[in-house]
Amino acid sequence: MTAPSRIDPDWPLLMLPGTLCDARVFGPMLAGVERDILHGDMTGLPGAGALARRLLESAPARFIPVGFSLGAIVALEMAAIAPQRIGAMVLIAANGRDVPAADHAARRIAGAGDPVAAVDQLWPRSVATARLEDASLRQLICSMARESPENTLSLQTEVALTRSDKRPLLPAMAMPALILGGAQDQIAPPALQQELAAGLPDATLHIAPDAGHFLPLECPDFCARALAEWLAPAPVHP
Repeated sequence: MTAPSRIDPDWPLLMLPGTLCDARVFGPMLAGVERDILHGDMTGLPGAGALARRLLESAPARFIPVGFSLGAIVALEMAAIAPQRIGAMVLIAANGRDVPAADHAARRIAGAGDPVAAVDQLWPRSVATARLEDASLRQLICSMARESPENTLSLQTEVALTRSDKRPLLPAMAMPALILGGAQDQIAPPALQQELAAGLPDATLHIAPDAGHFLPLECPDFCARALAEWLAPAPVHP
């Protein structure tokens, strides 16, 4: 016999992909998920707050944002703006900090370049060592970048640069949070996931030992299992 979870089964998942990604980044880890799934549009706006507010306008009254990388940044933005709307949240390869002003100029120069070239440049830091020669994985990530709307990279760069440091706000985000990270992530290292888990009042942390930054594609079974266990109703103790 089970008791209802604190995570309402009627709350849909709102999937928020990372920079130059689309719904395909979540596909493998969502196989078998028995819950309504929505996909948020992460393109077209140059500010973290503006993007979060646009997503909130079209989102259900209560929902669970599932953010990967840049999507996790926006999920935290939504939780700061409208915590009463966020039933729970999932943060994958997340970073709760802001970007130092000294790094903005270089980031904007990189963001003005070719999206596929950006993927190629970041590839050595994007996946675990064992996946560096995975041509199919690299092709998928490049395909998402190539097929993204025009100016997506520059606009999403601004989303990343306009975010604020969320660490002071974490103690007030009392909703259940699932935090997933890759032990070999060089873009959002495990220390950043541990920092979020320590700051959030109701956090569950899982680190995939053999994954880098793209853990939803590198280890989808790990992500799927962690998500399913977290969403499952808690057992009743006699």
